[in-house]
Amino acid sequence: MAVVPPFMKVPLQQQKENFHQLNDLEAARIRSGLRLPEESDWSVADGINKANAKRNRYTNVFPYDISRVKLPLNEDATGTDYINASYVKLYKSTYIAAQGPLEATVNQFWSMAYNESEKQNNEVILIVMVTPLTESGMVKCNRYWPDKDQKVLEMAAENKQDGIDISGLTLEHVSETYDEIGDFLLTEMNLKSSSKSKKVYHFYYYKWADSRVPASIYPLLYLSEEINSIRKLVENPPIPIVHCSAGVGRTGTFIAIDHLFRDFDKFIAVCDKAKSSKGYDIDFDPVFQTVLQLRDSRMMMVQTAYQFSFLYESAKKLYKERFK
Repeated sequence: MAVVPPFMKVPLQQQKENFHQLNDLEAARIRSGLRLPEESDWSVADGINKANAKRNRYTNVFPYDISRVKLPLNEDATGTDYINASYVKLYKSTYIAAQGPLEATVNQFWSMAYNESEKQNNEVILIVMVTPLTESGMVKCNRYWPDKDQKVLEMAAENKQDGIDISGLTLEHVSETYDEIGDFLLTEMNLKSSSKSKKVYHFYYYKWADSRVPASIYPLLYLSEEINSIRKLVENPPIPIVHCSAGVGRTGTFIAIDHLFRDFDKFIAVCDKAKSSKGYDIDFDPVFQTVLQLRDSRMMMVQTAYQFSFLYESAKKLYKERFK
């Protein structure tokens, strides 16, 4: 069996200390953003603006101003371009992390998806939802897509009211299938404006409890592979839009899984590059570095110590299986 990289042997207590280190760094960043919003890279001034408050699901989770996604507004619009979503950049990978839509932000969410697809110059939208709609009697995300009975969701009036520069926006249900291997629901839809139509693939994995870890890494790896198989078919691969409830815990953990483990041969190659004749680089820890990079783009990504440790355990498990 191949030698297991040292970062996979980090004891649980050290993992917790590493996680607290990430939290301390983030707390300092947020203090900086609140104290000096015009100077700090960590300003959340737009997120805490009273005009945007009703668009936040929670009162303590905001996008950084520098990395937030903006809605397309008409030139004469008097409203705001704010949506609680962030561009997340990792090495050679980009995602959009978003909170689960509220009842009043459904049209804004789909307008964001449409506009980002236009900017990417493609006609395909990928959405990954990793939260149930309700949990323990609490709404975690409002339903924002039509089913086979509703068929079409009309959003033109809401967009006009919000001053969003996408006319005639509708979302049409096409098909719905349950994937037993990945344990997710795939809904295919058409998102249409007055000028064009885009194909939507909506992956709904609803068996992941809030603040907890997944029951298994394997359905999420399969989901990751399915998403990537669609991206490979598109000339300009779509940037996945990933969301849970707040858009940080489960969202960040899934993005980390997708980034680190989707192509496990590449992950092994990364591990091998960190090894020399003298052994592994003592600072080599792709899990820590990935979460650090995630938090450069959006606060609280991989929100709990349990989720953080799950990434280490998954790396160790997959690595050992690969070289069994």
